[in-house]
Amino acid sequence: MSKAQPLNILIINWRDIRNPEAGGAELHLHEVALRLVKAGHSCVLYSHAYDGAPTEETIDGIKVYRRGSRLLFNFTVWFHVRSWENKHKPDVIIDDSNKAPFFLPWLCQAPVVVRIHHLFGKVFFKETGFIQALYLFLLERFAAFSWRNRPVIAVSESTRKDLTRLGVHGVTIALNGVDASQYRLGTPVPKKPYTIVYMGRLKKYKGLDVIFHAIARLQERLPDIRLEVAGRGDDKPRLEALASSLGISNQVSFLGFITEAEKVRLYTEAAIVANTSLKEGYGLTIIEANACGTAVVATDVPGLCDSVKDGITGFLVPRNDSKAFADKLCFLLENPDKRREMEKACLEWAGEHNWGNTFDVTQEVLTKAAMTGQYIQRKGAKAQS
Repeated sequence: MSKAQPLNILIINWRDIRNPEAGGAELHLHEVALRLVKAGHSCVLYSHAYDGAPTEETIDGIKVYRRGSRLLFNFTVWFHVRSWENKHKPDVIIDDSNKAPFFLPWLCQAPVVVRIHHLFGKVFFKETGFIQALYLFLLERFAAFSWRNRPVIAVSESTRKDLTRLGVHGVTIALNGVDASQYRLGTPVPKKPYTIVYMGRLKKYKGLDVIFHAIARLQERLPDIRLEVAGRGDDKPRLEALASSLGISNQVSFLGFITEAEKVRLYTEAAIVANTSLKEGYGLTIIEANACGTAVVATDVPGLCDSVKDGITGFLVPRNDSKAFADKLCFLLENPDKRREMEKACLEWAGEHNWGNTFDVTQEVLTKAAMTGQYIQRKGAKAQS
């Protein structure tokens, strides 16, 4: 890790790493924050409260405060962030914008660095009712005005392009990383030749319908095909009903929450990992699967098109196209030699993703913002990657 002047850093994000709904965005934040602490910086995180969690605790040196409810946390931030700022006196603030934006560049006195994983855009209308989706869609568009001429960090080229279309320029890219040492089993295990794994939250925008319909298309040709769904979310009842209506309940297992060790085993044993999300910031689960030597079939959407090397570490297929998805799954399941070729490429690709690099880029942006007090990214500024 490179050395820098110690900073007091205030972080605002919807969830902390121990939140049951934490995903790739929270992992990205936590991996960077713990490295900031190890480098001598002080990190304080505010996120929403949830059942069973203490209102305050320290996780890996990061002081975590939980305030407000899940649905209204952005309002909690708007009304209290100035008092939090006065209490902690940060040198710089990280606005980790995920879900409804916080508008911190307009609310805070200290320099604000905005981190954007991905913009939801029209995906809001897939996930929730029309009125709420329209509210969030317009809020996201309006928030872009607060991000302009501010230091912004994105996790992928796709997100950078989305931001550029909204007038946010000069975005720095800090890719997701992976700790390869955590994705190795002590004892080698064989692949389950017809097992497909989905890893992630069970939400409508994750597009699991496509996987389910693909399994239904393949069950006669490949009677041993299985889908293991790891994760939890409010879309589970609908997905269980869908599996039943398609006649694939015996082929689909809902595993719910799993431990990190179980996650690594699932990734490693899987013949293929599937991701059918309608949009992602990058697709961290894809790189995790690659680190376990497993190829991926995913939808060709922003974020996932950055993390899958089409034809090399897996395949990209058009969104909402269950036939194309089934065709690629079938090809890899029936061609183990091609799959093994991809698995080797997966390990190499995952090796290019390092949390240390993510930390270095983030620390540089934070330090510059804190030192200048008004670090401005202007149109035409060169993005880092």
